[in-house]
Amino acid sequence: MQYSINDRVVHPYHGAGIITDITMKDISGEMVECVVISLSGGRAGILLPACSVNESGLRRVSSKKDIDLAMKMLSTEGEELPKDWRRRIDVLKERVNSGDPLIIATAIRDVLARSSITKMNPSEKRVLNEAIVVFAGELSLVRVITLDSAKKLIHKKVLGKKPTS
Repeated sequence: MQYSINDRVVHPYHGAGIITDITMKDISGEMVECVVISLSGGRAGILLPACSVNESGLRRVSSKKDIDLAMKMLSTEGEELPKDWRRRIDVLKERVNSGDPLIIATAIRDVLARSSITKMNPSEKRVLNEAIVVFAGELSLVRVITLDSAKKLIHKKVLGKKPTS
């Protein structure tokens, strides 16, 4: 897949961003064409060798229809997560790192549904925050809104109110 400057993209591990440059970089003494991506929310950008862009899982942002479907998923009834906390964290991380907004939305929904029954542990909070940042990043690019506005939309959809933090 060919990419251009200003394309809105999503990396499965780093989240959403915009391609800001396609340039030659000296990597270990060899000149390599690289794609420079500025991540949403002011997080550090990433540099991908152009020859490995497809293998990295980089994709264009989802359609408005797909993002709307993921937003609807947030307000559906949560599914039970594994009882073992290590397995639960692994399942949640796998969902977040899938890069698929619908699957990321299920992670957000399910961990918050579980938190209404039992207190979240620190690992669950970290994974939840990462899921929200990744999902909000793509939501903000698709709907052309700020990252903060996207986070507020997510919290409102899941909790029916604005975030407390």
